[in-house]
Order: sequence, then structure tokens, then C-alpha cells
Amino acid sequence: MRLLTITILAFALSLNMQAQMPDSLKTKVDEIFTEFNNTNSPGCALAILQDGKMLYEKYYGMSNLEYNLAVSPDSKFHVASVSKQFTAAAIIKLSLEGKISLDDDIRKYIPEVPDFGYKITFYHLLHHTSGLRDQWEMMTLSGWRSNDLITETDILDMVKRQKSLNFKPGDEFLYSNTGFTLLAVAVKKITGVSLKDYTDSVFFKPMGMNNTHFQSDHSAIIPNRTSAYVKEEKGNWRIEIPVFDNYGATALFTTARDLAKWDEAFYGGKIFSDDFVQAMYKPGVLNDGTEQIYASGLMLENYNGYNIIEHGGADAGYRCFVLRIPEKHFSAIILSNSGNFSVDYHRIIDLFLTNKNVEKQRNPEEHFAIDSTIVKNWEGDYFDETSSSKFNLHFEKNELKIGWWGLNPVSNYDFSAGPMTTFSFKIDGKNIFMTKADIGAQKTVYKKVKKVEPAKVDGKQYIGNFYCSELDALYRVTGDGNNIFVHIPRNDSLRLTPYLNDVFEGDFEWIVRFKRDNKKQINGFYLSARMVRSLFFEKKEL
Repeated sequence: MRLLTITILAFALSLNMQAQMPDSLKTKVDEIFTEFNNTNSPGCALAILQDGKMLYEKYYGMSNLEYNLAVSPDSKFHVASVSKQFTAAAIIKLSLEGKISLDDDIRKYIPEVPDFGYKITFYHLLHHTSGLRDQWEMMTLSGWRSNDLITETDILDMVKRQKSLNFKPGDEFLYSNTGFTLLAVAVKKITGVSLKDYTDSVFFKPMGMNNTHFQSDHSAIIPNRTSAYVKEEKGNWRIEIPVFDNYGATALFTTARDLAKWDEAFYGGKIFSDDFVQAMYKPGVLNDGTEQIYASGLMLENYNGYNIIEHGGADAGYRCFVLRIPEKHFSAIILSNSGNFSVDYHRIIDLFLTNKNVEKQRNPEEHFAIDSTIVKNWEGDYFDETSSSKFNLHFEKNELKIGWWGLNPVSNYDFSAGPMTTFSFKIDGKNIFMTKADIGAQKTVYKKVKKVEPAKVDGKQYIGNFYCSELDALYRVTGDGNNIFVHIPRNDSLRLTPYLNDVFEGDFEWIVRFKRDNKKQINGFYLSARMVRSLFFEKKEL
């Protein structure tokens, strides 16, 4: 323990040492955050680290607009999904100590999770491959509002009601906050103490992270807490603070300096063992052998030839981003209390690290010269029934586009959308198929479809009341000409537009597929959204 204390002290002193940096470079960094470098807006905390030293530390804007308090080194921020790596760290530590196996069935520790016919493991939860529907989306669909107090018990009750998964565990990657809330519950079952108390005792206190903790009670006093804000259309700021009593997926409060201590612990093997670091960084693998770009609460990215360990977070009016480039011993920490905060962290990397990509950018004249008579065939609408996801492609100025984003042709049949995603097209008889492949994720095959003409759809046939037992919610569907409106309890109504026969589309990536009985009468519908698939609503006569 004495050796660890000495190590922590030496490590803390090194972080307090500011490395020399040219004023011109400081100015360029400050330009990135100009919008928040004033006394009239919320702000942010910035820490840039290299080789165990604080390369640049700066605090912009206001911590509290009501009391005119500036962001400072002591300002604590809610870091939303950046919290996940700390929950993951607890699970990894317990697994390395032999107290659990990552292949253990989660129901061994949390019997409230239904038996879906498949084993869901710690490994699945850590890598977002469990198939469990996302808690926030489910609560919203159930009629909960963003300012309602949502507790861990509320989320467990929601999980208990589930009858099916989005997919077989391990088959796909689909972000699910539910999994990390369950990991927090599991830590308490395994250790006998809450995740909050466990991380305090094994991580935060020994590491001198005295301004870091999981918030288990939304009403608790947190000294130096920043107030979070979002800007209204008229330009006024309003308070937007998360209100929930659940954690694991979120709810860690910390400072930039404390996160710098956490970051440095991943180097040298003196605080975190090599086995621990490797386990945290190890990417997940899908059932088909595909290696993910997600590790244990950490995203894996490549930029300018560098392997980056990173994660962002967004809850209410808080935004944050933390990145680490191990090979350069370089990190950046950005914490903000503005829901309008939007900074591309790549700009910081560009300022400090040379682009080491050996592959030169191709000039426009070097791009593959497409045959427009072939590529025009790919224009249109594409739908995948399994995931209930869709795409629209259009051909404009000799370029195939998704929205405003032009696809880079590799051949007449293969295109890329940046370094992470490719699209391939195939003609099979009278049908055209598009395969979307994301690095680190499963492939999805879409079929080209012909959208229905809205004017020919009678919305009245879909009118009725529909109940979903998994949400314990009753939706009212009304019709207006060829459109229909879904009335969500305690939330706004959503307008749905005809897409295919008995299939409607709406905002928030909603796809509603109506179901008919053997008499061709509507008797229910399936709802899919961003992180929720195929929730069944049965038509009810009231």
C-alpha cells in the first residue's frame, strides 16, 4: 500500500507539471473553443496530456450562469456514457480476480432478467451485443418524460416485462444502456456493496481521484457541480440537468484533473496491471468472428494512422469526450456543461500529432470513373425487414449520395462512406440488393423497394387502440387522410407517413409494420426505432 501511495503521489506531481508549449499553439487550441470562452455561456474544461505531463489545461466559460461562477479546475461534470468504462473496469477487475467469469450467465446474479432462450453474459453486456433493448428508448416509449425520476428499480421492472430481444446475443452490435445498468446491479450482487462504494474503495480513493464518484441520488449535494444548459431557439439558455437515480451506464461526476489521473494509470503497469489494461482494450468479437470496434466501455478508432481509445457522452445539457492514443502517450479530455457543445476532437489531434498515414489522398482525377448507366440503377429506397432500417440513395451530378453525403466509388458496384463503412450492390433477377458493411459490426443486406404512393393509402383503416405489454403502454392511433398519428402516453404525438404496404415511417427512425389477421383486418403492429426492434402492440377494443 505504501508503494502504491508513493506511486500515486509521484504520478500526481507529474500531472501538475505543465510542459512547455508555444503560445502560438495555445492560441490555436483556444480558437477551437472560442464559442465558449466568455462569461455569457456555459463552458468546458480541457486537459491535454502527453508523456504523463499536463501539456495544456484550460477552463472556458461559466459553471453556473445564475451565480456567475466560472468553470475552474474544481468544477465537476456529469460525464454521461464516459461512465461506462468505469463500470467496465469494475467488472474486468472482478473477472481477473476470479470472482466471476465474463462468460457467466447474467441471470446467475440478476434473476429478474427473463429467460429469452439464450444465455446473456457479462461479455455481451460489456460489448453491447446482448440484444437487450435500450432502457432510455424503452422508457420514453412507455410514456416517461426526460424530467421524470427514473430509478434502477424502474429499469429492472422494464427489463422484467421483456418477452424478446433485438437479436440473438452475440450476433450483432447495437448500443444498449440497459446492459451497463445491469452490470452495476451485478457488482452489488457479487461484492455486497454498490458500484458507487466499490469504485470509491478500489479505484477513486486509492488513486487520489477525490472529486470523482457515481451519483446514486439525484438530490444529493455535490460540491462544485456545474449546472448544465441548453440554448433555446430565441438564444436564451435554460437549465437542463439529468434527473435519474440509476447508474452504471451513466451518472459519474468528475473533473478534468481526476480524469487525467485515471488516464495516466493505463501506462507503466504500476497502477493498472498489463492484464487489466489489455482486458479493457480487447475488442469484442461477434458470433461470426467479426472483431468489433468496441472494447469494454471504450470505442476503438483509427485516425491519421493512430489507434485511438475513446468515448463520448451526452446527457441532458452535459457533453464530454475523452480520447487516448497509447502509442504516443497522448490524451485529451473535454468536459462541457452545454447541450449545444459540438467540437471535433480530431482538430486537437491535428494540432499536436503528425498525420502518419502512408496512403496519400487521391486526387479527384484519380477516383474511379463510374459508368453512370450502371450506377443510376442503385438510386432509390432500400429496406431491411430484420432490423427495420432503411436507406434512400439518389444520383446527383454523377455522384451516388445518401442525403448530402457523396459515396466514394471503388467500382461501379462498390462504394465507401469514409474509412469505416462500405456499400456493395448486386442485381439478382428483378431485385437489387445493397450490402452495408461497417468495420467492427455485422453486415446488413437491404432490398431495393418501391415506396407506396401516400395518396393511395387510406389512413382510416389503421385507426384504433393498441397495447404493448412489454412497455405496459396503450397507444392511440388516429388517421388523417393518408397519414396516421401515433399518440404516445404523456409525450408528443408522432406523424407517420406511408412507406410500404402496411408499413409506415416517422421521425426518430420509427418503422411501424401493421399486422393483419386471416380476415385481412388490422390486429396489431410492430414498432422499431433506433435501439429497439419489433415491439408488438395488440389492437384492443375499449
